[in-house]
Amino acid sequence: MSLVPRPGEVKLLPLELRVAHFREMMLERGVSAFSTYEKELHKMVFDPRYLLLTCDQRKQVFDVFVKSRLKAEYKEKKNKLQKAREEFRRLLEEAKITSRSTFKAFCARYHGDPRFSALNRKKEQEVLFQHYITSLKKRDKENRARLRKMR
Repeated sequence: MSLVPRPGEVKLLPLELRVAHFREMMLERGVSAFSTYEKELHKMVFDPRYLLLTCDQRKQVFDVFVKSRLKAEYKEKKNKLQKAREEFRRLLEEAKITSRSTFKAFCARYHGDPRFSALNRKKEQEVLFQHYITSLKKRDKENRARLRKMR
């Protein structure tokens, strides 16, 4: 069955199917979850699936779509940031830095690594670096204490 509705055919499709097609159209057209219905209308109005719902139904489906996309996009962004942090920590471990290494020297050496540039904020990179250095210093101190006990 064609998705281009004729005047009498719109009522033939079940509402759930029409809503599903409308949501699919919004995903394909790249409707932003951070915008309003009126601002995104130009992306949808020329698609034949736009006419599958009445004006009120379109607005309701759009509102539900935006709420669900907001949650999904925030979750994706959070996961992406978490993955970037893990990759940065892995870079720190592979970098063979010592407790006396400096952030400036680390930046100069690894600025081209994609794991380094995955974290956009320099301050966050520095905080993770300092945390790693602190853990190295703590481990070195424990090792020295253990060696003293052995003597």
